[in-house]
Amino acid sequence: MTKALSILRGRFGRVALLDMDTSLVDHAHPHFHLIFKASGPDQNFVVEGERVPLRNDMLVAVNSWQQHAYVHRQGAERTLFLALYIEPAWLADADRAFVNCAEPGFFPHAGIAITNEINRLRTNLVRRMADPHDRHDELQESILKLCLTVSHGFSDWRGQGARPRKPHGARDYRVGRALRHMRERAAEAVDLDDVARVSGLSRPHFNHLFRSCTGVSPRVYANALRVETAVSRLRQHHDEIGDISEDLGFSAQSNFTRFFQQHTGTSPNQYRRVIADLG
Repeated sequence: MTKALSILRGRFGRVALLDMDTSLVDHAHPHFHLIFKASGPDQNFVVEGERVPLRNDMLVAVNSWQQHAYVHRQGAERTLFLALYIEPAWLADADRAFVNCAEPGFFPHAGIAITNEINRLRTNLVRRMADPHDRHDELQESILKLCLTVSHGFSDWRGQGARPRKPHGARDYRVGRALRHMRERAAEAVDLDDVARVSGLSRPHFNHLFRSCTGVSPRVYANALRVETAVSRLRQHHDEIGDISEDLGFSAQSNFTRFFQQHTGTSPNQYRRVIADLG
C-alpha cells in the first residue's frame, strides 16, 4: 500500500512525499500540480488521455482542474514521489507575473525537462521534508523557489498575462450556477441530477456543457470538492474519521477510506498522522 512519509500544509497549498505502489483514479484539483520522482523506477501519468513519463530528468505538470490519473506499472517496485499541490493565489501573490496561473494552459506541456537548477531544488526539498526538525520558514522558502523556477522556465506566463482573466468555468451562466451550487454543498454527497435541474439543463446537455466549460466532468469536479473537504477536516483532530465519512455521504467508513486512497494515494488515518501545518 502507498505510504505517506510527509505532508506539509500552508498558504502554498500542500506538498507530499509519497512512497507509491498503487494507482490513482482519474481526478483533478483546484491547485496546479507538480510531480517529481525522488527515487525508484520510472512511472507514467496520464494527463487528459496522454501518457506523460515521470523520470529523473522529467517532471509532470498538471494545470488547475486538469484531469489526470496515475497508473503504477504492474510488478514495478515502489517509487518515491514529491507531489506539490499549489494554491494559484499564493503563487500570484509571490510573483504578479503568475496572476493567471489558475487558467487552463498555464503549463502548455505536461512533461517538463528537469534542469540542473530544478534538480538541485528538488533534492533540497526532499531532504528537508525527510528531516522532522527542519525550520518551517526555510521549508516554505524551498517550496517557493522550486515553484518559481519551474513556472518561470516552462509556463506560458507571458501569453497568460496578455489575456484578460476570467473566472474558471464561467463561460456559461448555467454552468456558473451549477458551480456555485456544488461549492455550497461541497461537504455533502452531491446529487448531479439535482445540480443539472438547478442549472436548468437536461442531464446529458449539462454533462456536455459542464465539461466544455471546466475541462472535467461533473463527477470528477464533485469528487475533487469532497477530497478537499476531507483534507481540510482531517487537520482537525477532534473530527472522528467516521463522522467525516458520514457527513460526506458515504454509507460506510470503508467506502470513504477507499475513495480517499484512490484520489490521494494514502488512507485518511495515515494522512492525519503525517500532516504538518506550516501556518
